[in-house]
Amino acid sequence: MPFSNYILILITTVFISIGVNCKCSQSFITICDTFEDFKNHDDSDTLSEVMIGSEYGTGTMTSVDFMEQLKLSSYHKLSTLMIVHAINKLEVRRYGYQCRYTGSPLQFFILHGNIFKTIEPHHFPLLRLKKLSLAGNNIEQVKSGALKNHEIENLDLSHNFLEVVESESLPLQDSLIILSIRNNNLTHIEHGSLSPSLQSLNLDHNKLRYIENEVLENLLSLKELTLSHNNFNVIPKISHLKKLVVFDISYNAISTLKEDTFKNMDDLKLVDFSNNRISSASVLEWINTPGKQPSLTVSLALNRLRDLILDNVSLQNQALALYGNPWDCNTWPQLKMKLAGHESECDSKFLSNGNMPYCINFRAALYPLSRLDEGDVDRFHDTFRKSERTAGCVLAPKKYEWLYPIHKGCVV
Repeated sequence: MPFSNYILILITTVFISIGVNCKCSQSFITICDTFEDFKNHDDSDTLSEVMIGSEYGTGTMTSVDFMEQLKLSSYHKLSTLMIVHAINKLEVRRYGYQCRYTGSPLQFFILHGNIFKTIEPHHFPLLRLKKLSLAGNNIEQVKSGALKNHEIENLDLSHNFLEVVESESLPLQDSLIILSIRNNNLTHIEHGSLSPSLQSLNLDHNKLRYIENEVLENLLSLKELTLSHNNFNVIPKISHLKKLVVFDISYNAISTLKEDTFKNMDDLKLVDFSNNRISSASVLEWINTPGKQPSLTVSLALNRLRDLILDNVSLQNQALALYGNPWDCNTWPQLKMKLAGHESECDSKFLSNGNMPYCINFRAALYPLSRLDEGDVDRFHDTFRKSERTAGCVLAPKKYEWLYPIHKGCVV
């Protein structure tokens, strides 16, 4: 469950438990209807976790100047601040006050359901934060320099409307470890926009067709790169990312791979090419991992594979997710024997229940000019995807075990 959803569920529980209408209510968390109520709260010294606004979006939304209205230097124990459905515009009246909050104990700054289409320099005070979540705030642009000097470990810009990541718009400090820009409209990332300290980069559910080589060239500490649900038809240059543990480019339009892409990646535990358009029987030769990992999962599920060439491939310590491919029924029994002991958990489930077809009859020998009908493959894929939801075929829990302590707690 995404962290923002968890917080909203917590807030709902709090509202139900207190069952009253007042300016600032105290329960598991202090809830203030407005910024004025927060500023006028009687006991600022004891506040530790605060929400401003209304979970249900029924409160009044106002324009906000964080420098003037938060006065964070007055709150000596405030560690978590959530602002929900309370802002319709960010303003800045005075400049040069960002450094006044560097001593604040605030660690988690979460904004959700607000409306501020643009983030500019001086909109946010300089804070040392474990997490800044700006997910779901209708953001269309983060201007160059807006967050460049902010010391943040985890920045979440998901569920907005960003189309471009501008150069030097995001934190470039060594503190940034996790960056998530999921579910936006990204088509381009400018060179000089990503911090070299990044260990986890999530860009899934966007409109990316390519990433220029210069964008990723300095991310030598990167352990997770998620590019799923985009429009890639070729893999970005990642062969220099030797510390990668998880590479996910599922749900794209990849049909071919460059050889030696993963040759030097000794720490790899997951390569996910599922739901692409790969049809070459030589695909495992292209992946060509070093074989030094204690275990490696390679997912080629729901592609267009009819056969696999395994002559020059070592499957030692590897698990393969291959379900949902339209295997040739003439070669599948022999291939199944060669793959025995290397099936993924999902493949084992599908193979053991006997309810799912694992191959498609296709008499190309009799009709050499004929082709496997794409509509048949699509229907074949749809059948597997429906069963996938009920079979518990999810890599995410293991993925976050592998990436611990980068990702702590339940992150999906």
